[in-house]
Amino acid sequence: MTPLPHERELLVNLERNVVIAAIIERRWTIRDSHRDQKGDDRCWVDDYFIYEFLDDSPCMPTTMIPVEVAMNECKLFYEHRRADIPDSVPHDAILDPAEWDRDLDGKDWEHHLNTLVALQKAALRFRNIRLVEKRAITIDDDRALYSILPEKIPADFCLPSEEEFLGEALAPRAGCPAFWRGHLTLCAAGCKHNFHKKGPCSISE
Repeated sequence: MTPLPHERELLVNLERNVVIAAIIERRWTIRDSHRDQKGDDRCWVDDYFIYEFLDDSPCMPTTMIPVEVAMNECKLFYEHRRADIPDSVPHDAILDPAEWDRDLDGKDWEHHLNTLVALQKAALRFRNIRLVEKRAITIDDDRALYSILPEKIPADFCLPSEEEFLGEALAPRAGCPAFWRGHLTLCAAGCKHNFHKKGPCSISE
């Protein structure tokens, strides 16, 4: 991800091809790394993919997060970002991924700039929920983030049962405690952790 400012006046001097590339990069990050994750692949650490849109955001930690802190985030995620059924697909949703970015074709510079500014502002609002408002991110905040995409495809917010997600029912294959325990106990000392992946991870990651 190429971090950028969110202020329009700091984006206006970017070259057209840079702006278009940044739009595509951000849209597909939201899609692949956030919205389209399902089940226990949905995780609060993926929020850092969105924070990385911005040039003044904290980076994903690479040193071990205290397990009690990480598990508290997992519990907040389960409490506030879970649904019993997937969101319904609106009648005007664009279902073909090949068509999702057609709105960029043949448009003028102003359209592209406005699109990038809107993405940066959406990322800023999403990031500031935790950093400024200091509240839990909710399922409606996720929906607001995804609404910036032109295709109007909803997410599947269904999660495994509480015991499977937050407990030991599926350990060591799955579940938040097993995930954090893997990084805590299986990674080498001094590991540069990649918390987007299940541990152990190599020191070079």
